[in-house]
Amino acid sequence: MKNRFILLLILAIFSIVSGVLISKMSFIGKVGITFLYDEYTILKSWWQTALMLFVVQMGIFGLMYYFYFKQTAVLMRKILPLILIVVEIIGLYLTFIDFTETSHRLMSTSFHMGFYLFWITWFINCIYFLVLQKKERKLEDFHEIYQHESQE
Repeated sequence: MKNRFILLLILAIFSIVSGVLISKMSFIGKVGITFLYDEYTILKSWWQTALMLFVVQMGIFGLMYYFYFKQTAVLMRKILPLILIVVEIIGLYLTFIDFTETSHRLMSTSFHMGFYLFWITWFINCIYFLVLQKKERKLEDFHEIYQHESQE
């Protein structure tokens, strides 16, 4: 439980940092969002961006958490994080290509770093579930706990 709380805290902190970095876009980016791309106005506010990124990270965490504890086979528990790591690598590559080949290269470096940090956070989230070991509880463990509680 403690490790999951630490991971959620890391996801929240990295989402906030990403939101702040993304909101520090260049003047040209802010003008473009204001006049041409109204659907991206959420990126101008750091807390809205951070909340959006945190919701995405929590969705990934929730999906992997649910899948991890519903599947009993070790192979099945490791497939989803590996698939999401492949998706993350593809997303990171496409983000890099977008930031170097399109007009998004005019945005500031902090804007770019905010999105790169988002993908790194995604990777950390997946790695956590890859190295997580499921604790097997035996019936004897519950018997010892029950005897200890009944003696009190």
